[in-house]
Amino acid sequence: MLPIFRPLKDRAVAIVWSGLAASTIGEDLFRIAVVWIAAEQIGNAAGYVNATQYAAMLVVGLLGASAFDRWRADRAMIGAKYASAVLALLPVAGFYLWGVSIPLLIASVMGLAAMRMVFTPALQSAVPVLVTDRDAMQAINGLFDATWRLARLIGPALAAALNTVLPVIHFLTVTAAGFVLSGLAVWVVRDRLIDRDHVARGGRGGWRGAWDALLDGTRLILREPTIGTLLLLNALANGPWSVALQLCIALMVQEHDPTTFGFHGLASLGLIVSAYGVGDVLGNLIAGSVRFRRPLSTMFLGYVAMGAGFSLMALAVWTFDNPLLLPAMMVAGFIGGLGGPFFFIPMITRMQTAYRGSEIARVFRLRLAVMAASMLGFNVAATPLFDLLGPTLTEFLLGLMILALGVGGYIWFRRREVHP
Repeated sequence: MLPIFRPLKDRAVAIVWSGLAASTIGEDLFRIAVVWIAAEQIGNAAGYVNATQYAAMLVVGLLGASAFDRWRADRAMIGAKYASAVLALLPVAGFYLWGVSIPLLIASVMGLAAMRMVFTPALQSAVPVLVTDRDAMQAINGLFDATWRLARLIGPALAAALNTVLPVIHFLTVTAAGFVLSGLAVWVVRDRLIDRDHVARGGRGGWRGAWDALLDGTRLILREPTIGTLLLLNALANGPWSVALQLCIALMVQEHDPTTFGFHGLASLGLIVSAYGVGDVLGNLIAGSVRFRRPLSTMFLGYVAMGAGFSLMALAVWTFDNPLLLPAMMVAGFIGGLGGPFFFIPMITRMQTAYRGSEIARVFRLRLAVMAASMLGFNVAATPLFDLLGPTLTEFLLGLMILALGVGGYIWFRRREVHP
């Protein structure tokens, strides 16, 4: 058995993972539906709808930290998932009252992003309670990370299948069901997620609490400068990644209509993003199971693969016509998907061994806030970029940006590992 799957022998881990898989697949289905509906309704301005979730993540990450640190991890995780189910159903209810409502869609997107800022840091702080040694921690991080990677494989494929039997608006209903299942899974094993020897640190609310949380997170990052550098670089790289994967590809599909074997439109989009998911899962299996000899420089090779994949996708559009265009875009997506886990899994494992309890939540939440700021900036800039350059050239340039980050990081950290 691959090391990444060994934690599933633990019943509590298996239950949490199953619930997490249900919610993340549903969330990826939600993401595809929102981008598709927004692109149909407002075209290139869909980038603004996508940007609202990152604005919510930034605000909640800064202002809510002092409040969230008072909550036990299990309560934060359960409450976030049940609230997410209600928020996912808002546009569905509005659809039957007024039709497709972009404001309700935005409210749902922002609400789910806010709940993600509650759930994810709580999950990261709970992992060292579930397992204690470093090898097991790397495996469980790989396993949990695999849920998001699998979602990028299964979610788009599920979208392509459901598109034949369900209106796109009801993709959100399926998402809500996944959130409920995830909340129930955490509730079943909630006793295993409580660190009874550690008292969570409280803090002030409002702007003073936000400033305290920001200072605490910054101090913790400065205490471990290598980890801090990796966290911040990962957060910054998520800006171009989010536009390249979540927006550019959808608009490229609508503009160029890659078609083969009867697949087109939303089904083609599902196949391309699923191919990215296949690469994501394969990269996860490797990164979660292997201890690299030079982990720091190897991490940045992941960004080399990711950036190359996005750039190749644009080149595929410029080079191929139907019926070869769709397979070529899928191959490029697969290459791009390979890279992400090589950076994320070692980074998270380092963080969880250097920090403890609420420290993990604070550092991870600061990382999410920086990531949200990066994603917000890139998604706001996406619409004028699409109008000026078009989605294909934008995809190409964003791919080159990630590729340059990977090459630069590899050279820098390889020198440090060879000559510390």
